[in-house]
Amino acid sequence: MDDQETVIAAVQEARRILGRDTGSGAQDRKTTIDSLRSVLDSDQVAQALERIAQRSRSRPTVESPWS
Repeated sequence: MDDQETVIAAVQEARRILGRDTGSGAQDRKTTIDSLRSVLDSDQVAQALERIAQRSRSRPTVESPWS
């Protein structure tokens, strides 16, 4: 799986977690937050995001001929 696919999969899983039918109790909120953390704060996702950010910073800026 490449970096973009890794991040997309994590976002899709986070949306699934948020879409679950949970109650409004404190324990339900804690479970949801813990689940989101486990998906979004994983080393694999963090490393993929860092590589994506590095690639975007390393691209040369090209000025538009219409500027």
